[in-house]
Amino acid sequence: MPSEIAKSNLKVLIVGGGIVGLTLAQGCRENGIDFEIVEKDEHGKRAQGWAITLHWCLRSLERTIGEKLSELIPTAAVDPTLNDDDGNFLFLNARTASPRYKIPPSKLRRRLDRQKIRNVLATDLDIHEGKGLTSITPASDSDLVTAQFSDGTTSHATLIVGADGNNSVTRKCLFNGSDAANLTKLPVYCIGVVRPFTEEQISSVRAIDPLLFQGLDPETGSYMWFSLQEIVPKDDGSRSYKGLIVFSWLIKDEVADVMPKTDAERVAYMKKRTEGFAEPLRSIVTGIPEDITTTPLRLSDFPTKEWDNWGGKVTLVGDAAHAMTMYRGEGANHGILDAALLVDQLKKVKAGEITQKEAIDAYEAEMRPRTHEAVLKSRQAALDAHDWNVLTENSPVIGGRFAPQTAFV
Repeated sequence: MPSEIAKSNLKVLIVGGGIVGLTLAQGCRENGIDFEIVEKDEHGKRAQGWAITLHWCLRSLERTIGEKLSELIPTAAVDPTLNDDDGNFLFLNARTASPRYKIPPSKLRRRLDRQKIRNVLATDLDIHEGKGLTSITPASDSDLVTAQFSDGTTSHATLIVGADGNNSVTRKCLFNGSDAANLTKLPVYCIGVVRPFTEEQISSVRAIDPLLFQGLDPETGSYMWFSLQEIVPKDDGSRSYKGLIVFSWLIKDEVADVMPKTDAERVAYMKKRTEGFAEPLRSIVTGIPEDITTTPLRLSDFPTKEWDNWGGKVTLVGDAAHAMTMYRGEGANHGILDAALLVDQLKKVKAGEITQKEAIDAYEAEMRPRTHEAVLKSRQAALDAHDWNVLTENSPVIGGRFAPQTAFV
């Protein structure tokens, strides 16, 4: 029998104001579920982030945030002039710039500016910023849980949802600070750069594909991803461009394959390792300004695990639950599906159909196996992407990105 609390006192605290947390917040708002959303970064201090591709999660996103906001999604497109199915999925031989694999995209694919889609999803939300989670404690005399924040304040809720990313503090709380909450380091180094392009510079690059492609040097194992990041209109009617370059390599020797220490050294390293690339791939890298800011990463992931959800009072969504590498482009898609399916369960709680514990247990029972498999596939994709000899049409980095059955709800 559903409790009176389940019927009337549901209060959700969402920790994290990224795309997944915002989707969850909009789903709560759309369905009259009481919620609060907090974000550790203050307005204007959060990095813009790299553009993202949404595909099989789009229908789940739309039904969760409602028709009004869904109509604004196209305004966040990196290039609004392109159709949803323009371009192909290309994996190139970097030494010839010719495709080894050319796979048509899904019928619905949107390459989105991360900050613009954040802005869309933040519409009409009161996001409490500058609140980094520090701890969670249960109340001894009620069904509430209390979150403590870095600014000294607290919030109370019947449910805390950690949407706080790869290095989730919520996850650490669920595992009581043990090593079980830690990410698994992978033997892959990665450098990300967003560099400017003129119209002339970008034309030969976009002739390969208007949005994105990836390539591998069969001899050196040097991998490169290129995608359009932003189109910037100018006063004279012309346009400039920003492109995202992600360059990565396997760590076979901790000394020989070490990550360079400075931005300038990292740019020089990229240019050195792409000397065998064919044009225009070579120029994508040689044209990187020497004084540009780079993002160095040691890749890691978190295959979804069992955790104590405190009787249905604390759970995780998105990267907090299942951090994965970017080589299959599915992380955000799974995170948005998490949010959609969690909202479905919370609607039942609000209606008094099930208890909050039943809702969270049901959400996790679907999410955990779905995303555990996805993390491991993305891990294998990260390894295969650097080995020309193991690549096949069925390799995780190449093979299809098929929607889970629960994406068709």
